[in-house]
Amino acid sequence: MTQPLGFPPPPAQPDPVARLQAEVAKLRTLAFGGLAVGLVATALAGFALMRTPQAAVVQAVPGQSSPAQAAATASEPIGKPADAGAAPSGTIILGTPNQGHPVLDIYEDFQCPACAQVEKTFGPQVDALIASGQVEVRYHAMSFLDGMLRNDSSVRAANGGFCANEQGRFPAWHDTLFAPANRPPKEGDGWTDAQLTAFAQQSGLDVTAWSTCLASKKYAGAVSDANQLSIAAGVKATPTYKLNGTSLNLNAVAAAGGLVKFVEANR
Repeated sequence: MTQPLGFPPPPAQPDPVARLQAEVAKLRTLAFGGLAVGLVATALAGFALMRTPQAAVVQAVPGQSSPAQAAATASEPIGKPADAGAAPSGTIILGTPNQGHPVLDIYEDFQCPACAQVEKTFGPQVDALIASGQVEVRYHAMSFLDGMLRNDSSVRAANGGFCANEQGRFPAWHDTLFAPANRPPKEGDGWTDAQLTAFAQQSGLDVTAWSTCLASKKYAGAVSDANQLSIAAGVKATPTYKLNGTSLNLNAVAAAGGLVKFVEANR
């Protein structure tokens, strides 16, 4: 449609995704209390993107907690194992899912740079908890960043994780994708199919079986459930860690001596 004479053309509207990515680039990592933590937060409407330290939440979107509220959250009592409820669809369970064991829920998006930062500190601690046989660890591979970054890498990586789990190699797949050398050079670049296949090789998978599984999209429903049910459960940021259903302040956990010690103290 042509512009009517006598009226200036409307100003060009900036691309919302480009604007969000630019803001993320400025606030890529915020350090707090010796632990580099950044959270990708999304408004449930599906477009607000920000990065904050978990123990000093920046007031940026309606309903977000203030720093005082964040500090209070860290001191909330941890529920008993039964409080965590049954594992929802789309959950990968590691460790020992026995009645009475603590339940640690981990919500991540494979494309989330903040998750990669947190993995440097807490990844080995989660591995130790799994190896102890005294904790049930539930991974929820979310994929909300695909819509913001205009790619499908989170969904493909999550599908790859379920296929790796068929071979008992989800932890290796998870750690391979979060390894610094395998992170996309720029947020939004994602991974090609060839890169994901190379990661499968690095993870010690039977690549032929894994590729067949991935191509079948047999876990598409589980991947969708992992994302939608996590959002429905109130998860608004990645990474989010919950112990027996209670969200953890990761800086407070680090200050208390780490995740293993924290879980043991709250059995």
